[in-house]
Amino acid sequence: MAAFDARNIFMAELLSPSVEFVGLQEAVRLATDPHVLALVRFDTPRNAGDGRSPWLDTGLSRLGPDPAPVQCWRTGAPVRHFREGPFSVHAASGLALIAATIDDHGKPGEAAETLYNGLIATAEKLDCPHVLRIWQYLPRITEPLGDEDRYRAYCAGRRHALTQLGLHRDAALPAACLLGDQGDSILLYALVAATPGTQVENPRQISAFHYPPQYGKASPSFSRALTVRWPDGRRQLYISGTASVVGHATLHATAEEQTRETLANLDALIAAGTAEGGPDASELAAIAPLKVYVRHREDYPIVRNELNKRLPPDHPVLYLQADVCRPDLLVEIEGMIGGN
Repeated sequence: MAAFDARNIFMAELLSPSVEFVGLQEAVRLATDPHVLALVRFDTPRNAGDGRSPWLDTGLSRLGPDPAPVQCWRTGAPVRHFREGPFSVHAASGLALIAATIDDHGKPGEAAETLYNGLIATAEKLDCPHVLRIWQYLPRITEPLGDEDRYRAYCAGRRHALTQLGLHRDAALPAACLLGDQGDSILLYALVAATPGTQVENPRQISAFHYPPQYGKASPSFSRALTVRWPDGRRQLYISGTASVVGHATLHATAEEQTRETLANLDALIAAGTAEGGPDASELAAIAPLKVYVRHREDYPIVRNELNKRLPPDHPVLYLQADVCRPDLLVEIEGMIGGN
């Protein structure tokens, strides 16, 4: 493939992304819209995209009776879709969404290094060196592997890659989530930009990158949340996957109690994000749309009932079945404020 010149892609003014859930019929119509960064589907086989269109398939299964929504990322600038090695790239004015799948062949740590090395190289080539938000889906995430498990092996590979690249500085880590499923490949997709973010930590939790050794030889490399002040004036808060962890320990044994504790952590992150210059917000309903990962399908009604107590009717929430990174964690929630 001929080399591309980022100057031919980007406009002078960076235009912030927006995100919403849309129906499949609307998504099909939007697939030809030149301002759509990505259309993220669920309940479809995993696919990082062909580099010719905005489609991206997570492979995760949806919970609930409603039709599966499509997550639509847009920007005010024209978007170009192309391939850069194994990555599908959706690039606009000063930002891009980059995605890839990889088979780990029983070595998730090596796969993580490959993905992160490629992600950072591609982002830098686009003049978008700041990784703001990463989504990762790792098959059989808590399956034993040697003296640890697949999740911890992936974390070690990720940390090694970031360290080698000189990027493993606490304040430079992106917001992220890392969930498990029964798929046959790892999916990573990330939002990168020319504008940096500001790290936000949860005062109720020990920062993930400072976890004690009992959680693995290499601590997880992500921030609890990230605020971004875009040149066009918009302020956004990207919230990492958040679960029932206080300090560094898992609390509670039931989905009901864990959901309540998770919501308390989200409340704390919203307040911390506002204090760090993110969008002004004071309640859970500011996170829109929400994605909720539930380990056991039978817990879905319980989790949904707890969220319904806190959210207005018809609030955009997508429930997905996925394994959280610790076997004793039953639910994880992530989302964004200021993306509408």
